[in-house]
Amino acid sequence: MPKIAIISEYFYPLLGGITENVYNSAIRLAARGWEVEIITSRASKGEPFIPQKPWLKGRSQFKLIRIGKSVPVYANGSWGRFSVGLNLISELKNIFKEEKFDVIHIHSPLVPTLPYLALQLARCPIVGTFHTYFDNNLFHDIVYGLFRSRWQKDLNRINCQLFVSRSCITPLARYFQLRPIILPNGVDTDEFSPEIQSLEKFSPDKLNLLFVGRFDPRNGLDVMLKAFNLIKDEFKDVRLIVVGGPVKRRYLEIVRPEFRKDVFFEGPVLEQRPNYYATCDVFCSPVDKASFGVTLLEAMASGKPIVATENIGYNELLEPEESIVVARKSPQALARAILTLLHDENLRKKMGARGREKALKYSWDRIVPELEKIYLELLGDK
Repeated sequence: MPKIAIISEYFYPLLGGITENVYNSAIRLAARGWEVEIITSRASKGEPFIPQKPWLKGRSQFKLIRIGKSVPVYANGSWGRFSVGLNLISELKNIFKEEKFDVIHIHSPLVPTLPYLALQLARCPIVGTFHTYFDNNLFHDIVYGLFRSRWQKDLNRINCQLFVSRSCITPLARYFQLRPIILPNGVDTDEFSPEIQSLEKFSPDKLNLLFVGRFDPRNGLDVMLKAFNLIKDEFKDVRLIVVGGPVKRRYLEIVRPEFRKDVFFEGPVLEQRPNYYATCDVFCSPVDKASFGVTLLEAMASGKPIVATENIGYNELLEPEESIVVARKSPQALARAILTLLHDENLRKKMGARGREKALKYSWDRIVPELEKIYLELLGDK
């Protein structure tokens, strides 16, 4: 089978939707016979833990190449990453020359530094996946106006332009001519499943709310904690489990002292993440801005009802059958919706079952064969 390079600023130990997309695509393509190499940067001193799927049974997955160093940068309401290094260009050029890839798949191809460098250096068919939604504003009007001609040429070099949702197309389509194909993110519906064991450390005497995500301002942890205060005033037997980080004192101080014993900051979690979903009774996602919602898919695959806030990405994915969607930045609205589900076990079960049905349509075992078809079509046109 042909050889493919997957280029991404994000890979383990960095958690998030792009990392999950890269990893789950890579292992399934490798299992289907492709020679897969992931090229990313170093985000930690040692080699981080990379999850193993039971069905792999020790088989070779992919080759991992790290160049440069990954550093954080704040943009678009969250902390992103970009690669730095004196030899990035020469290293990437040498890798491309030696490995002779048949296809290069670049995630966020217009974003510096590693993806954009790969776009400039690639000399074979290119697939680009766009993951980001941003609000059009004066800043973007100026920047995209200045570089429109250059970036349009860059976009034209991408043989297949994939977008994880319609919301990712909208902002770019204002400035550029696109050839968009929607191929959504997926979820491992065996790893995230109603059959997964819950965590014993959380006793069944209380219902569990779950928040999963980085503590970026747009992810709404402060709204979640304020809503929890309101929820506890009415419903005593409930706890909040927060997966993500890093924990800062200001978040702890949002919760009233008498309720703090029922808030559990668990830090970033990878290996046991399915067990946290299995433990929760309601999944909560008060996010201001999103292009998709991988955590929503994980919750649905786990058979859990969702309370989320309205944003362009979530509006595309969520329906009333599996979720309650409320106004952004409103602890009161969030609390009311969560209380509705806490008081109604039958509704929780019904929504969870409908969510599981939807998640099966987004299984990686359905998504990756579609991606493989795209690669094969490109190679057929080569």
